[in-house]
Amino acid sequence: MAATELSEIQTELRKSRDNLGCSLKSLRHNHSARAGDLTLLRKTASGPVRSEIATPAQDRGMILGMSLLPGHRRRIREGSRRYDRVFDQDAIYIREFDVDYAATAEGAFDFLLIELPLHSPLRLRPTNEALDPRLGQMARGLLDWLARPALLDPLASDEIGARLMLHLERNHAITRRLRRRSRLSPAQLARAKEMLMSVEFEGLRLDDVALALDLPRNAFFRGFRETTGLSPYQWLLAERLEQGRLLLRLTQLPLVDIALACGFADQSHFTRMFTRAQGLSPGRWRRAVQA
Repeated sequence: MAATELSEIQTELRKSRDNLGCSLKSLRHNHSARAGDLTLLRKTASGPVRSEIATPAQDRGMILGMSLLPGHRRRIREGSRRYDRVFDQDAIYIREFDVDYAATAEGAFDFLLIELPLHSPLRLRPTNEALDPRLGQMARGLLDWLARPALLDPLASDEIGARLMLHLERNHAITRRLRRRSRLSPAQLARAKEMLMSVEFEGLRLDDVALALDLPRNAFFRGFRETTGLSPYQWLLAERLEQGRLLLRLTQLPLVDIALACGFADQSHFTRMFTRAQGLSPGRWRRAVQA
């Protein structure tokens, strides 16, 4: 076979697979999103699927995989090791990308994958046999977002990453650093709230506020939550909703104008968040309080 022909075949094979070596044709869901420093992926295949997965060794950090379904079987080759595994629901594996990995996957599967970058300060304990029901609960709450990540506020996406990093550090880190409770100072808290509420900071990220306070991102996230009892995004959402309630009660402004005035992306976003918090849509709530 000519070298050019072989190269063309290899190129076509790469196009038919994702960057984990999974066949794209076999995947029903193939979602991905960024959450802070983490890359989150969902890989799903239905029916009596048999597929080959191959990821060559590379400088790429670490990956945690979690099975959202029971009963998936894999025959695995990881470096020089070979073993079989049946995944229960909430079963996880953690591995480095620095060794060749290949697997024959049998049966339907639904995996949430969390990829840590190469230079992440967090190092996880590699494992082939572990369960993490709490992470499974968190993962199932992320599936709608993973299908449409652009609909979520960037600050909320960052917080997903921060919450996952805290969970991984507490439960799967090679060494866990002892941390003292670290509340923000009054000046730091005031500056953080000012930035969160300011219209000048549209598309604000956790890194932006942390940098202004001269804190690492996760330290700011923990400190804000310990000081206020809420995460930065939860606090911001509560403030926006309170502004919305005030405008609904005291004005006759259209809902779309109230949504934009309070910092929501659009009327639909405002309605969804308001209904979740109040149990009533903004229109019904306004009619009830103005009756």
